[in-house]
Amino acid sequence: MREASALHPRLRRPRAYLNWLRANYELLTRAGEIRARPLKLTFDPTNYCQLRCPLCPTGARVQDRDRGRAQRHVFEHLMDEVGDYVFLIDFFNWGEPLLNEYAEELVSMASRRGILTFLSSNLSIPMTDARVGRLVDSGLSQLIVSLDGATAETYGTYRRQGRFDLVIENMKRVLAARRERGVTHPRVNWQFLVFRFNEHEIGTVRHMAEDLGVDSVTFRAPFLDEGRVPLSEKDRSAVAGWAPTLVEFNRYDECSPAHTVVPPRPRCGWHYMSSAINWDGSVAPCCTVFEKRDDFGQLSGTGGDYMAVVNNDRYRAVRNSFAGRPSKAEGLVCLECPTPFLMDYHSHLNRQILLYSSASLLDALRHPVRRFRARRTRVEVLHPGEPVAGPLDADVDAATLRT
Repeated sequence: MREASALHPRLRRPRAYLNWLRANYELLTRAGEIRARPLKLTFDPTNYCQLRCPLCPTGARVQDRDRGRAQRHVFEHLMDEVGDYVFLIDFFNWGEPLLNEYAEELVSMASRRGILTFLSSNLSIPMTDARVGRLVDSGLSQLIVSLDGATAETYGTYRRQGRFDLVIENMKRVLAARRERGVTHPRVNWQFLVFRFNEHEIGTVRHMAEDLGVDSVTFRAPFLDEGRVPLSEKDRSAVAGWAPTLVEFNRYDECSPAHTVVPPRPRCGWHYMSSAINWDGSVAPCCTVFEKRDDFGQLSGTGGDYMAVVNNDRYRAVRNSFAGRPSKAEGLVCLECPTPFLMDYHSHLNRQILLYSSASLLDALRHPVRRFRARRTRVEVLHPGEPVAGPLDADVDAATLRT
């Protein structure tokens, strides 16, 4: 009977809601120095990954930072400092989170505080029954499974070195462990990047998701930016033909220079509401920045220094520059943002938090009645105008709003 009680702490967090108001006020007034704690965190348990996805900096092995795994004490100290204010945490970014043996413990530290937690995995790794159980018992809100095909052949076109059969089997085992415990979390979301080579399988995937019993399937537009990672001549030719023919999934033009110009006086919520924290405690300005030279700061790992980092010279320079005030922001990655169409992040995050709050209330009120109600798999389509980076799209209402 974990779930009825697990949702109640989310309704008993007055400091978090007061902090939410402060963060939005500081964004609206374009404050140079902030006092609000983060509303959402992206915390990367590791930047190791066993797959070789050609458009991913990790898969292409072009990251300029050391590879490693986050230690529990680093995240524990971070939670001691800001955990009472955070609404959501994405436990993924540039690696496969389950390659960190402590991943479930990190999730549990957050979920015990009433924080909504998301973990995105390729799930193409051997898992013992004990580990599947720990994942389900961790309090994880949603497990996002990257599976871009209905067949092993199609899946392997992009998820290179992945095992299609193992992903399917692991999804089944997570769902079975959930049923055995009589719980409905973590919600399992099948995430499908739509390319030209797999768009013909969309209908099949819908049926497969229904048969498997996953909670939702998301069809997402890929970000085909060939400039982020070096490609072989063969891959460059292949990627050029990967843009979907389906208009609603074609983002290819957004990689052109016309779409990578930072608008005058932009307002980016990342500098006020969120941080992307790498496995080693380094802090990137947002979840799309992967090169170490573009980091904005470094957490000590002993706690107490998060607010000092987000008010350091780099952060204040970017906020002042975006506000039209004199600054020393030259050379910082944000001034040449490769994804300016994601700068509406704060609107998306505010919507998530509102859904989070209403869903928690509904779940608390209706839990005894709806716990074992039969469900159909929910289908989502993320259109080109919506945020594309995974951490931005972890769906709050998939967990609690469906009836």
